[in-house]
Amino acid sequence: MAEFAEASQDEVDAAVTAIAWSIYKPENATELAELAVQDTGLGNVGDKIVKNQRKTFGTLRDLMRARTVGVIDDDPSTGLVRYAKPVGVVCAVTPSTNPAATPINKAMMAVKGGNAIIMAPSPSGWSTTNRAIDLARAELAKVGAPEDLVQVLPYPVTREATEELMIACALVVATGSQNNVRKAHTSGTPAIGVGAGNVPVIIDTTADLEDAAVKIAASKTFDNATSCSSENSLVILDDVYDEALAALGRAGGHRATEAEAARINERLFPDGHLNRRVIATDFDRVVEEFDLVVAEGSTFVMVEEPAPAPDRPMTGEKLSLVLTVYRAVDFADAKRITAEVLQFQGIGHSVGIHTATDAHADELAAALPVVRVLVNQAHTFGNGGSFDNALPFTLTMGCGTWAGNSISENLNIEHFINITHLVRTVGEDKPTEEELFGAHWNAVGR
Repeated sequence: MAEFAEASQDEVDAAVTAIAWSIYKPENATELAELAVQDTGLGNVGDKIVKNQRKTFGTLRDLMRARTVGVIDDDPSTGLVRYAKPVGVVCAVTPSTNPAATPINKAMMAVKGGNAIIMAPSPSGWSTTNRAIDLARAELAKVGAPEDLVQVLPYPVTREATEELMIACALVVATGSQNNVRKAHTSGTPAIGVGAGNVPVIIDTTADLEDAAVKIAASKTFDNATSCSSENSLVILDDVYDEALAALGRAGGHRATEAEAARINERLFPDGHLNRRVIATDFDRVVEEFDLVVAEGSTFVMVEEPAPAPDRPMTGEKLSLVLTVYRAVDFADAKRITAEVLQFQGIGHSVGIHTATDAHADELAAALPVVRVLVNQAHTFGNGGSFDNALPFTLTMGCGTWAGNSISENLNIEHFINITHLVRTVGEDKPTEEELFGAHWNAVGR
């Protein structure tokens, strides 16, 4: 960092671009995707290639539009000049679900702020993360930036080493298990963590059912549902319920029979915990595990449930190609069911709605304790930033104090810089007592 401290904005941007290219480069994107699936058994190679490239490209777009060196804002009307400064060495705790994309995404943001970053990956994803960091370091060297800006804990990564790193660094950014997030918040170091995903999505009376079905299917099946933004529950209004399920069937959804639903409930949560044999695995494994009889072209399974409940584990996140489906009497009932799902798990994270009734989307945003409400979008592709919405690209979604998080937005470059404020006097801005207290005096007296 000391070596990098005098870098110009152009030099910083060159370093960030180099890190981005290290995973975006087609042969590297493929190698890292193959290694990730081989190491963790989670997801699939084709979608991880897309994730490695799409997230990186979008994040680079966002970062190239930001200033992070020297003066980043000068407003003569307020007399304030803002200077960006590094936060320090960052500890990045990264998950097994994205052992390449998440570390590189965080490295790009950290280096854009002039920081160094050290990865503490999931043990099962270490070799993928280590290879990703090796590739990033090689690209940094090509542009004359210090390779040691980007590092990874040595193998084997232990809980003790990760916790020591959290204490030693200036900032912790923790993505992955809620245990790691809690450790980050109790480390004594400023920390940014994420909440658990468990996205419920409403299919409204006015939804374009075919469009909604195609988007939900594409989103649910992407990388075998590894994303925390993957749909976990559908709440379908009664008057379009059968039509919506039919559209979902045409898009690849298998509607489980009553007997199949019972087996799925039993085998997906043996002893109350998710069955690792089906977490983020291919659909043929899901079919085998649950003894399903599915039509050709099926890619995910839908299990109809009577209602969310603390004693019904299908209410929660499934990290697999399984969707819970609820029937709502009307929109008010759909909103109630969605809120109950979030109270069980996923509070703060996000919800989606497919509708042509803008007021219903507004109502959800006004009422529900979530950071993001996505309208008519494939949730996995829109929640972490998209080229057709205004959310910043990221693989780390803050969930606000609802989920015990310090941020209620997508992780972005603003979280990797400190700001120095140069303050000059301007014309006095002091209202009269009458302007501030007049209404109160008139209402209740002095």
